[in-house]
Amino acid sequence: MKIVLFESISKIIIIGVFAYALGFAYENVWLIDEFDRGLINGEIINVDVKFSWWPFIISILLVVLQSILSVKLKPRKRADILLKFGEFQDGDEREMIITNKATRASHVTFTVAVMITMMIMVLSTNYIYLYPALPIYLFASTIVASSIAYAIAWCLEYNK
Repeated sequence: MKIVLFESISKIIIIGVFAYALGFAYENVWLIDEFDRGLINGEIINVDVKFSWWPFIISILLVVLQSILSVKLKPRKRADILLKFGEFQDGDEREMIITNKATRASHVTFTVAVMITMMIMVLSTNYIYLYPALPIYLFASTIVASSIAYAIAWCLEYNK
């Protein structure tokens, strides 16, 4: 259970930091595009573009750290273990059943979250100009919701 919780929480943190990095970069690209649209119309729009590599570097460092800690936590430290996520425990039949139920819960949550996200995107056309990176954050939130549902379902089934 410790491995599943670590993998789920670290994945949520990594997705959050990476979504912030992509959102920050996308907002700056949006500003550059606004400047180009202004030039086409004969206007000069002052934009303040600030791009930083730090969110991407932090994301990569978190992935490396998570990979190292994940290998250290797993009982069987083999080379092929890197290809298996710690969330998908399949050591025995009970763990396979638990993983199956948690995966179903994650799938249902992801489906509902995607539908809600699509409705929010359709209804939030005015907010796109205020928050251009909103679709990136919405997409990241669907993945986070799915990961949370998986971790909760796995822990509940494990403790039965």
